[in-house]
Amino acid sequence: MANILQKIQQFRRSAEQRLPPRLHDFLVSAALVGLCALGYHLRRPSISLQPGLYAEDGSIFLQQAIDQGAGSLVQLYAGYSHLLQRITALTAVNLLSPLSYPSFFLLVAWASWLLPLVSVEALIGAGVFSRAMRLAYIPYVYYPYAGETYLNLPNAYIFFPLGFILIAYGVVAQQGSGRPEFPQHPALKGLLALYGLVAAFTGPFMAIYTIPLLIFAGLRHRRLPLRPLWLSLPVLLSSLQIYVSQLQTDYPLSTARALAKLLMHPAVLLDWFTVHLIAPLLGGYKPWWYLRDLPDPLQLLAVLGVLALVVLAVRVVTGRMGQPALLYLGIFSTLVLSFSSLLVATRRGVDLKMLSVEDAGGRFFYWNTVLFLSVLLLAFFFLVRDPRTRNSATSRALAIWLVLTLVFYHNNVVERTVIEVSPSGEIRTLVYGDQLRDQCQRRNPLPIKIFGGPIWDFQLGQRQIDKLCANLS
Repeated sequence: MANILQKIQQFRRSAEQRLPPRLHDFLVSAALVGLCALGYHLRRPSISLQPGLYAEDGSIFLQQAIDQGAGSLVQLYAGYSHLLQRITALTAVNLLSPLSYPSFFLLVAWASWLLPLVSVEALIGAGVFSRAMRLAYIPYVYYPYAGETYLNLPNAYIFFPLGFILIAYGVVAQQGSGRPEFPQHPALKGLLALYGLVAAFTGPFMAIYTIPLLIFAGLRHRRLPLRPLWLSLPVLLSSLQIYVSQLQTDYPLSTARALAKLLMHPAVLLDWFTVHLIAPLLGGYKPWWYLRDLPDPLQLLAVLGVLALVVLAVRVVTGRMGQPALLYLGIFSTLVLSFSSLLVATRRGVDLKMLSVEDAGGRFFYWNTVLFLSVLLLAFFFLVRDPRTRNSATSRALAIWLVLTLVFYHNNVVERTVIEVSPSGEIRTLVYGDQLRDQCQRRNPLPIKIFGGPIWDFQLGQRQIDKLCANLS
């Protein structure tokens, strides 16, 4: 490992001497982002090569954009707004042929996924983050449990706000450091404010991470953190997502009754914690297939062992941070998000047995997985790079963890073919383009099925049918 790192350093120094610094940094950033995009694409190439709509894409976002027009932008779904998805759907139904909907939605999903990478590279270029932060790209690309979240527009609200969240953490980390403010150009500040406003109304995740950050900054400086305004305004507005989704939505169970129900089933809690928060740190579903067959005491012991390793890794990383409180704040927000998903699912009346189903609510545990895997990788890197700690017990434990994770890694991204079962039991694959051609032959609106299950379809309006048939003819 040390020899490999030395060769990389030699190659980097050679490139720095041959190219102007700014051009060199730009090419390195572009190459890294491109490499990450290639790795992500290779997880399931067919999804990008043969784009299709996914679940809520049609039945919620497209259908409401067709039926309600601009009014769809203020509609709530699952208790909160999806502004990015609403804007995308509204743009598609007004400007594009239905034939182009899947490709356009895929383009927005790709852009949402790439934004955090671009944001981190910009922060590294500005001297806010260390280059070691790039190790976090590995779990960002190859995180397990990606079946529900991989390149689809409904779950773009996981990735789209992340770039703004990282920038917010970077700005708070830089305050008081004596370095120039990031960003400095007014046009860039305006662009970031627009990014933050769309992110604030795209989902609740930005609020869960940035509101505690704003409180932390206020307590540290002993004043309301209203500056910079381009950052504080989107953060404050993001609180509306929490208010509407959590405080204005009625569920069958109250919070107290949901907590009581969970505490009465400790084995369910252990299984939930193992499958969603621990197994992903060991490679994905495969560890869960083994751990779920263990007696509860042994399963608990395995969970505690992984948690102990995470704690050790956090201590290693925070020991090399200027402001370790920011990492603790991120961990706190991540765990709040994970446990709130458990609580809300229980309040909704979900069968407790369904809480431990693989990939159930995977979007809520993505943050936990990527953050903790990043901390583990960074800790291993720091320990191996330093000759004094290379052979320490913590370094050896992390090396064992890394090997186990590679062995058990499971890429759960699957094909997204749409299947229909006839009354006679015959199974056939539905092709989006063929359904659109049938629409033009019939002229009257037909349900366009885009995902498995009885509810995932939508119907085109007359304007969209006219545009479709004109293109087909």
